[in-house]
Amino acid sequence: MRTYVVEEEEHFVPITLDKLVEGHAVPFEVFTDDGDLRKSLFDRGFIFTAFAKDIIHYQGLTRFYIKSANNLNFNDYLRHADKLSKMVKDENILFSDYSEYKRKHNYIDKRLFSPLVDINFEIGGMRYPVYGGIPLVGNHINDEMLNFLTGLNADIVIRGEDTGKYEDYLNRVLVAEEGECTEKRLIQIKQELLRHHFSKFLMNRTDVFVFEGLLQEVFDIVQLIIQFAQHPVFGLKDLIEIHNIDSYVSVHSVNVCVYSVAIGARLGMDEKTLYRLGVGALLHDIGKVMISYAVINKQGDLSIDEYKHYCSHVTEGAEFIKSLKRVPQNVYEIVMQHHERLDGSGYVQNLTSKEINLLSQIVTVTDSFEALTTSTPRRKALSPAKAMEILRADAEEKHRINRTVYRALNSVLSE
Repeated sequence: MRTYVVEEEEHFVPITLDKLVEGHAVPFEVFTDDGDLRKSLFDRGFIFTAFAKDIIHYQGLTRFYIKSANNLNFNDYLRHADKLSKMVKDENILFSDYSEYKRKHNYIDKRLFSPLVDINFEIGGMRYPVYGGIPLVGNHINDEMLNFLTGLNADIVIRGEDTGKYEDYLNRVLVAEEGECTEKRLIQIKQELLRHHFSKFLMNRTDVFVFEGLLQEVFDIVQLIIQFAQHPVFGLKDLIEIHNIDSYVSVHSVNVCVYSVAIGARLGMDEKTLYRLGVGALLHDIGKVMISYAVINKQGDLSIDEYKHYCSHVTEGAEFIKSLKRVPQNVYEIVMQHHERLDGSGYVQNLTSKEINLLSQIVTVTDSFEALTTSTPRRKALSPAKAMEILRADAEEKHRINRTVYRALNSVLSE
């Protein structure tokens, strides 16, 4: 989003974008203009996609330029454009490139953009197999642009290094919307802040201050959900909205945290118990950061050795929990037991009903529901209704998960 004043000594050459090849990097910087200002639309190396094409068209941009020094690059690119457009990437290479892009970016909740606060970070779009930047000519996202981004068939991401800017943005939104922000939106913003605080913790798990802040964020979420659950108009269902986001540890874990606390509130648990449940649910998959990224993100079935490695995230996470101070009671059990099943068919200890903590049983149900309704490299997301059919069979027929917890979730979703 850099802006350049047009100066006489700078020479720009007009170009058209109709020959840019989707899915490939552009080897030159592209500019557009706005009155007497020339703005950088996207940098050299930008991956041009259908998302980019749509947003450029939506913004009504018609004039594009490159610096004269890049004209040779542009002409060379045009000579190879047809060949590039006919290239079909091997599926494994495509998935590998997509995964690498995902690894370097963080998901954000596009519903939380506010027309009251300008953004100061770049955004991108992801919807497998398409990924790449979304070029904006201004920092202001008005209601019309917000509606366009919300309707865009893509998850919105930011660069990993811009996480701090996004966190600051959300805090500025809270200030700007003070007095007007609904309870639901407040929880959504706090949930997003929790997720990014959790991501920060995942990157530096030995930082005591980051962990203390994370616990405070969970406490705040618990307080808000308790208040929301007592609201005479809204129901807990309003908090459990399925977002079409490509699965990732921080996204999944915060969703499970919110779902679990909502279910705990429906079951009448007190504040102290809800806090323990919230922390345990947030940290239930902490062991996955110790698992090979290639295994976590593998497309298709895992080999026997890969599956064993994947299952070790339970014990790895539990061992890590032991090393933390001020971890609420029951958190270790939740981490260790969230893949156990009441009939003894789970892992890693093959526990049965009486041996599994109730809080762990809640996380088992919400973890399963969230996983089933989220896309992963190995399968597409199911609808909430289809996911509940599977959970109903597990609860009512196979007796693998807690029937009371399942019914509480079903009650929330049905109200």
